[in-house]
Amino acid sequence: MNGNDDLSPGERRAFEELPRERAPRAELENRVVATLQRRGLLPIPLTSRAGGRRHLAPWLVGAAAAALALFAAGFGAGQYVGARSGAAAAISGVQASGTAAQVAAHVERAGTMYVAALVALNQLSDSADAPTRAKARQAALTALGAAAEEVAHLAPNDPLAAAVLRGLNERSREQGPAPSSRSVVWF
Repeated sequence: MNGNDDLSPGERRAFEELPRERAPRAELENRVVATLQRRGLLPIPLTSRAGGRRHLAPWLVGAAAAALALFAAGFGAGQYVGARSGAAAAISGVQASGTAAQVAAHVERAGTMYVAALVALNQLSDSADAPTRAKARQAALTALGAAAEEVAHLAPNDPLAAAVLRGLNERSREQGPAPSSRSVVWF
């Protein structure tokens, strides 16, 4: 007796239409998984499915933050060292070159970079805070003044260099003396 021989054709059809597997209740699955995890047969996951929200382990968040901080510090240090060595290389390149054509080409590149930096500064001025904008503006004007002085030495009769220097001098007189970073108290 194998079970199929004793069934009528209607019973056989009904038997074949029965579902072949039955899904367990969610509570049973949760209890089995929890028991297997307690016994060490299943690893304990980093996330919890309770409430549909997933929480990362605090150490994982801390490790990610530390990695990001380390990356940012390395990037900043690289930019600082690169900028200093790039400026030193540019200055030594100007001093080492002997022809006027090479120096003129260097002046042209430096002027183009100065203007590009001012354009970038102008575009970023909305997002920077007021002290940072004032410091950047002062650095740009200081560089302009130094360049105008050198042009005045190079071409003493150039009216444009003289006008720039006059304008910068008038501006500095209107603003008054620069505040001192040190103060001395006499007793």
